[in-house]
Order: sequence, then structure tokens, then C-alpha cells
Amino acid sequence: MLNKKKIQIISLGQNCIPRTILTRHGIKPRKIWGELTYPFDLAIFGTIEITKCLKTDFNEFFFDLNYKNDKKYWVKDPNCIQFVHDSNNKKELIKNYTKRIENFKKEMKNPLPILFVQLLEEDEDVKNLYNELLRLREDRPFKLLIIDTQDIVTFEKAEILKLPFPSVEYRNNWWKKEFYNSKEGKIFEKNICDFCKRFMVT
Repeated sequence: MLNKKKIQIISLGQNCIPRTILTRHGIKPRKIWGELTYPFDLAIFGTIEITKCLKTDFNEFFFDLNYKNDKKYWVKDPNCIQFVHDSNNKKELIKNYTKRIENFKKEMKNPLPILFVQLLEEDEDVKNLYNELLRLREDRPFKLLIIDTQDIVTFEKAEILKLPFPSVEYRNNWWKKEFYNSKEGKIFEKNICDFCKRFMVT
């Protein structure tokens, strides 16, 4: 298992896959072992919205929140963020994410290396995201790891893994046991874990 004292892994979305898969395989410690939760771990984000959060110091994070009765979760309109795993109580959601944002800001000052891991399904503005991370980290070490599921990302300063989803069915059901325990699911998750392990301090 990764020694947290040597490196930290932080998910940058765009959904729950980076945090979930790396935790499931012991690459990232579990919450019950004291691992902190960060704002991009368990919601659906676009890269542009993540970059905006970093650029504005999360000052507009709780603007334009609306509860979608048909989906039973909160969104930040116009569908910039979907809080698919959080309480339908707005005060509770704000409380939880305020703490996660504080955790993130504190980690930016941590002198130890950080691996930022992001899965992308669309052609997003990775360059501006990287520049914001560079600004926040100042001279502290980090790497941006991109899991590119559509073979669309090109950015020389990021480490990119070209890895399509094994099937549409897996893409739509990756969190279900019968899919992540399937042969194709295990191969997909192993490729992600092996990719991240290449950049870990041992």
C-alpha cells in the first residue's frame, strides 16, 4: 500500500472513478483509515468548472444550487456540478463541501508530492487546469495524471493514459459489482492502478 507520508493522491473527477478505483485497490487509503475527502472526489464535474473553482478560490462554489426532484440530488446550474452522492439537505451539503474544500486548500500547502488524477470523456481545457495547479502548488511538486477514455487529450505537461471504457455497458454501470468484478472490469481498473503506480514514491 502507498505510504501516505511520501505522496498524496487527489482526484480531480470528472466523476467518482479515480477516487473509487484507487481506493478499492489500496492505492489510495480509505476514509476509515483517516484519509481525507476532497471536493472533486464524489461528484460530477467538468474541467472548466474545476478550473474556475481553483481560480476563484471556491468563492462561487455554492452559487446557483438547485435540487432536481427527478434525480434526487443537487446540481450547480447550468449542470456544472452534479452532487450525486450527497444529502438532499442543502445545509448538510454545504457543511460537507466546506470541509472538503478546506482539506483541499490545506493539501495545496503540503510540501510532499501530489498526484492529481482525472478521468476525461470529453476534450477539456487541461492546459488552464494545469496552470492553476501550478499556481497553487508554487514550487511544491505535483503531477497531473489524465485517464483519457476517448483518445482526445494532448498536453505535454500531463501524464496521459489512453484507456477507452471496455464497453458502453461497463461505462454506464462501472460501480456495480458484477461489472467491476468482470474480466473486462478488472483489466480496466488494473490499467488505471498500474498507470498511477508508475508515478508513486516508494
